[in-house]
Amino acid sequence: MYFLPLNRKLLGAFMYEGTPYEFNFSKPRTNTRTVFRSKETDDEIFWYVMQENLTSVMVTRVRCKKRDMLLVNYEAPDGSKRHNRLWNGGNGVGLIRLYRKSVSGRRTLVDEILADHIGCEYGEYC
Repeated sequence: MYFLPLNRKLLGAFMYEGTPYEFNFSKPRTNTRTVFRSKETDDEIFWYVMQENLTSVMVTRVRCKKRDMLLVNYEAPDGSKRHNRLWNGGNGVGLIRLYRKSVSGRRTLVDEILADHIGCEYGEYC
């Protein structure tokens, strides 16, 4: 809309037993903070994402085996190549920990969820 880059930003949303958990950096009143890291090895790619707002925290750890992913050689319609190593897959496995936060900031574990067939994408935009 405003043609501003969103450098390294993540939106998070999770529906758990009918309750929505939203981690949206574009809503300042929610005080959303996100920490994320990724790591590539010879055989796998790993992601760690911790998202927190005023009422909840979600910690996600995912891994995807490279043998189950595609190494995409993507060329944009204008002929430019903006990704040199773009991995894509749908067989990620991981663990999601969902916490509720009290007014004092104390965390209470809501649930620990094992997930599989997670969509995974990894690569840096050049």
